[in-house]
Amino acid sequence: MKDDFATLWGGGLDPTAGKTLQRQLHTKIRTSILDGKLAGGTRLPASRMLAGRLGVARITVVQAYDQLVAEGYLEARTGAGTFVASGTPDQLTQTTSPSPSNGAFAPARPQHTLLSGMPALDQFPTAIWARTTSRAMRKLDTNLMYHSDVMGFEPLRRNVASYLQASRSAVCDVSQIMIVTGLQQGLFLLAKTVLQSEAPIILEDPGYDGMLASANASGHPVRYTSVDDYGALPPRETQGLLVTSPSRQYPLGYTMPHSRRLELLDWARRTDSLVFEDDYDSEFRYAGHPLNSLQGIDGGQRVIYGGTFSKSLFPALRLGYLVLPKHMIEQVARFRSATDSFPSIGGQIALNAFMEDGDFTRHIRRLRMIHAKRKNLFTNFADTHLKRFLDFQPSDAGLHLLAYSRGELLDFGLSDGKLASLAQNAGIGAVPVSNCFQFAPRRQGLLAGFANLPDKTIEMVVKKFAHAIHMVLDTTTK
Repeated sequence: MKDDFATLWGGGLDPTAGKTLQRQLHTKIRTSILDGKLAGGTRLPASRMLAGRLGVARITVVQAYDQLVAEGYLEARTGAGTFVASGTPDQLTQTTSPSPSNGAFAPARPQHTLLSGMPALDQFPTAIWARTTSRAMRKLDTNLMYHSDVMGFEPLRRNVASYLQASRSAVCDVSQIMIVTGLQQGLFLLAKTVLQSEAPIILEDPGYDGMLASANASGHPVRYTSVDDYGALPPRETQGLLVTSPSRQYPLGYTMPHSRRLELLDWARRTDSLVFEDDYDSEFRYAGHPLNSLQGIDGGQRVIYGGTFSKSLFPALRLGYLVLPKHMIEQVARFRSATDSFPSIGGQIALNAFMEDGDFTRHIRRLRMIHAKRKNLFTNFADTHLKRFLDFQPSDAGLHLLAYSRGELLDFGLSDGKLASLAQNAGIGAVPVSNCFQFAPRRQGLLAGFANLPDKTIEMVVKKFAHAIHMVLDTTTK
């Protein structure tokens, strides 16, 4: 019966059913795969043969096959034919795997999410990291096992301070560095300690929705400041904590010029306010030299600098840092000691050894070249295959590209949420731009990651994404 595809779906296709024949065939094949009637690895008949058996035009079968390939239910193998995929998209989203025949519970293998701003994880020097970590952990003693410095592992903080002084012209010493698990945790700590209870947290609009989540969790009022081509505008609020990303505004990608930085610092002084500088991926600039940090221009008085190793190393490391003005250290440390303590000592020891040996800076230099090459490849292939649908904005920094929806995507109302899903299915880490807007006029588009795509796969995934858009639009117009 599995070989007789023309009779597998009972009455076949109905021209009067109110759905296109292509949509009916797509649904029937997909349902048969999910029901187990078509097992993984099953070879489907050639499009011409199946069209003859079903009495439909060959283009109907071709379009149904193509859409199912784009969605991940089928695989097209050059020279071999079309096959049912071994793992369907629906199976990949299940939280548990089916129970084995012996009745024992077996948890599903976790699936990672494709993120838009990841570095080239395939290029991480795992062997060097393992050797360095092993050597460092052999020095673990009871003092480290009892480690209780709420600011974090002091040798790591010293290395972070030296790195920031050299690379970002930060004004700091080891006493000002606090190791945190991420910048969202950093914002929460600041909101609970150095901000007056009724003072607002002021976010860029558009801006990073992760910071919005942290700000909401803090219990403080949340306000917004607009963004123009030079970055965040000085807020209208008389006092508060401004969160800004001057090195590369998220999501628009603008680098804030020196004149605007001085305007923000002037606002902070006039209103007795604070600024949280979110420097999330400043390591990766591919043209020219980065401007000095806002914290360095300020001299470490009103600006709290925040950075993360999630972009430069890998996200599961869960380590970042704050550079606190000296008059805030005791207050923030006291609150943290009562609520959170510090990140695991093991990760801090490993990272410190990685930095101490010079492997961190070597890794960053190497990644800059790899990312620059991948950005150029992605941009060239996107210009060839996606220009009809997406307007990619020029960028000389970061790990993702901003692209606005254009043409048919807007004409047919294809949301950027759906677009991001198609990109994810094609293998591109992407998020919808519209999620970043609160009160500013909302735009449709994508933040598309390029850095974590191996060179040899970039053309393939871009073409797959373009093909998926074509299929959705063709279906919409029928």
